Amino acid sequence: MTSTQLATFSTLNQLYESALADTFFETVLDLLSEHLPQTAIVFFGQDSLHPAGNFLLHRGLVTDAIVPFVAGLAVDNPWLEQQWGEPVGSVYQDDDFVVSDARISKAKTEQWTTVIGQFVHATGMVVNRQRTRQLVLEIRFPDTNQVKLRRDATELLKELSPHLVRAAKIMCLTDRNPFDVKLTDDVLELFPFPMLILDAECQVRCINEQAEILADKMQTFFISAENEFHAVDLDAEMEFRSVVQRLSKGHRHNTELLSLPDAGKKNRIFMSLTKLGTNVSRRKDPKSAYEKHGARLALVVQDTREPLKLSYRALWNAFKLTNAEAELSALLLEGCSIGECAHKQGLAKQTLRNHLGSIMKKTETNRQPQLVALLTRFALSTVQ
Repeated sequence: MTSTQLATFSTLNQLYESALADTFFETVLDLLSEHLPQTAIVFFGQDSLHPAGNFLLHRGLVTDAIVPFVAGLAVDNPWLEQQWGEPVGSVYQDDDFVVSDARISKAKTEQWTTVIGQFVHATGMVVNRQRTRQLVLEIRFPDTNQVKLRRDATELLKELSPHLVRAAKIMCLTDRNPFDVKLTDDVLELFPFPMLILDAECQVRCINEQAEILADKMQTFFISAENEFHAVDLDAEMEFRSVVQRLSKGHRHNTELLSLPDAGKKNRIFMSLTKLGTNVSRRKDPKSAYEKHGARLALVVQDTREPLKLSYRALWNAFKLTNAEAELSALLLEGCSIGECAHKQGLAKQTLRNHLGSIMKKTETNRQPQLVALLTRFALSTVQ
């Protein structure tokens, strides 16, 4: 076996091992970067139905490329649309695509140019396609030495193409959710607010459904393909990671309060980040993901735009409130005054004042603000 064959065998061995070890993306990016050091290697993850499924992984682009790409640049991008017409496993060239500048806004053109930088040419292939999702791998290169780089990139992708497609299928079929993480996910579902467990590298280790819904909206934060927590706003992203590092390494302060704005800085969510401590696992497996990344942190999110809610059943179980009393309590929890409640319910104010007196007696409160505070605490501690 020649040295070239040995190198190929070693490359393919790493490729298939990575598909089983949940390191496929990192391995491919590193291998291709090593073979073609003058290029940028890029994975585009595209979801035509759910934009939250779009992602970008790379070696060689600008450091913050992932944030503008996932936050909106991948939507209605004609370059990415062209790739849907390519067969899986077939190597294409950028010359094969005809992209009209009129189809993309000036702002997005500028963003795309910033992300791609000097790497204006590309040789690529669709690695995997499943229903509305596809995975695209591109080797991007500058005008300088374009002919040689394109030839080398084409030869390399043609050689690896069947193996990349097969390894991607293996990766998609492999179950990578260990029982302990699944169990923790189930526990987080009991919390009535969005909650995540992060490590010191901002990797999301566990998450409940409410947090996933917020992440999919990509209004203030999102979760990348590498399973990393990212703020949409770049300044907030830097501040958040700084807080994570400070909490992970420090010993005195165990909780930090902070907020994340949306891209337009018109709305924001509030959150608390609490250090759960370094992981001293009782298990003997030294490769535990928690042990590998050290301290764990609980991230609790409060979206002030979402009103607190209490079911009539919960109010009956806790305080024996009637349906009429429960309806008034729900409106008070939303911040309505007695006058506003009367208008919404079509009842006289005196009728509602009678209901309010009964509610206070049953909840053992003396004033309306005290009642609202009690209902708020109850709503925050109740699983809906």
